[in-house]
Amino acid sequence: MNSNKSVNYKENTIKFFDKMASKKHGDSFKHYNNVLDWLDLLLANEEYTLLDLGTGKGDLLLKIIEKNKFLKLIGLDISSEMIKLAISKGISANFVIGDSEAIPLKNSSIDIITCINSFHHYSNPEKSISEIARVLKSNGTLILGEIWILPIFRNIINFFLPYMKTGDYKIYSCKDIIKLFSQQGIILVEKKYVFPSNYTYLLKKAEVKRG
Repeated sequence: MNSNKSVNYKENTIKFFDKMASKKHGDSFKHYNNVLDWLDLLLANEEYTLLDLGTGKGDLLLKIIEKNKFLKLIGLDISSEMIKLAISKGISANFVIGDSEAIPLKNSSIDIITCINSFHHYSNPEKSISEIARVLKSNGTLILGEIWILPIFRNIINFFLPYMKTGDYKIYSCKDIIKLFSQQGIILVEKKYVFPSNYTYLLKKAEVKRG
């Protein structure tokens, strides 16, 4: 077995998703109802800016814009082929090829970030979370969708991930997710189990108090 540890996870992620762009892949759609339900509760009748991190083909943004026409939408993905497909759908959004470790947006410019089945690809999760915290406004919202697997199976899968070519970096426990984000001031509000192997998390960036 040849270890893939010396190979850049980002490179593998780009290659894998460029290849998968024209194919049906993944189960991100299972999170969509939770995302849309939470957005219904969060959004007032005013313009917000929403960033979909790891937007892929833009499917989530297509669902969001159907219900929330007043949102300013941005979709960011590391795969140029995925972004091409997203643009081809004619979604009213600004699509950008970019990296979660260097989000090309200004500080405190985003009201809501969605990140669905993407975080486990990030090979420097602390840096990515730091960037999320940087661009998210005080008291801003993060909706995160991630794979969840029982510990015994998660440990086995994580052992083999470095040998694979999918760009997956790590499958996290709920406790891992909560701890990683809380260290950057992004705090869990609620989480929902999505059958059979996912959780959707609603998190808030701690409000910056000025005095």
